[in-house]
Amino acid sequence: MNIFDVLSQGKGRLNEENLSAMLAFLLSPNQSHGLSDIFLRHFLDAIARSCGKDIINDAKPIRADILLESPYSLGKKRRVVDIEIRIFKPTFKQPNNKEELTETHRIAIENKIKAQAASPKQFKEEFEAILKDIEADNQVEVTMVFLTPSSKHKGLFEEYEMLDEDTLGPHKKSWLFWSDETDMDNTVVGLIRGILKKESEAEIPPMMEYLRHTLKAFVLHLLESSKGLITPTAEGYEIAEVAFLEFSKGKYRIERYENSTIRLVNLETQKYESAKPLLRKIIREKKLGVNLHFSSGAEKNTRDLGREVLKRLKQQGKVLEPY
Repeated sequence: MNIFDVLSQGKGRLNEENLSAMLAFLLSPNQSHGLSDIFLRHFLDAIARSCGKDIINDAKPIRADILLESPYSLGKKRRVVDIEIRIFKPTFKQPNNKEELTETHRIAIENKIKAQAASPKQFKEEFEAILKDIEADNQVEVTMVFLTPSSKHKGLFEEYEMLDEDTLGPHKKSWLFWSDETDMDNTVVGLIRGILKKESEAEIPPMMEYLRHTLKAFVLHLLESSKGLITPTAEGYEIAEVAFLEFSKGKYRIERYENSTIRLVNLETQKYESAKPLLRKIIREKKLGVNLHFSSGAEKNTRDLGREVLKRLKQQGKVLEPY
């Protein structure tokens, strides 16, 4: 039995927040897993390989806080970083030689388990919001980590590239994967496997048996659900057009695929919902002037309605900025 598979059955599912929480648990040196900073150190090494700059270069225990869902403000926008690693070094204040911790590095992880979750400006705006937060402290280095399915889907690539070198300045960015058969060194699966192997060869202290089995189950779940993490596009087709909007039901993303399939995502729950009733409600509330029937009297299907709704929303300027 794999508890991760069980929790993903029926109406249950391991979503982005769940996987972020599991990763944050492993990254924290102070959690009950008993790994101390072993996993954190391996994760930071993977980031360093990806971005070409060491983050930790000594064997001293890493002093770090691991934060989930860190909120930031960027003008009127609110940005939330999925996982943050804040690394500190001790400094000693005279005259009583009291220890204080000074932040030296902030690592922000944007976790996406679905390629369709790509939002062009999000990664860049999270970085800009962090810079604003630390603007009075130029000692803090920032590294942005893009953690995604292995597929370099067009939308994911565009979001990652939007945060360019000119914007980064002296700071760094890194792209890591949950699992990728062609490059396991820079994946969560590869890191966990590496730690399990080192433990079996007595290169690191023994793990608790329960932790060892949990890590194996987590790896197997990630591997077996790797297609699910990517969330295959409708019938194998990629997204051709996207729009964000808000109406009485909440905030939604409308997706039109290359084969004209229309899907609507509730951005609060990150779940797909029945498209046609929502499209009708959007037409009424936004006063789009889209007829539900053809001139012949035949009712329009979801694809026809979705195409017209997207067109009218954009023509009338009734879409939201991507987020």
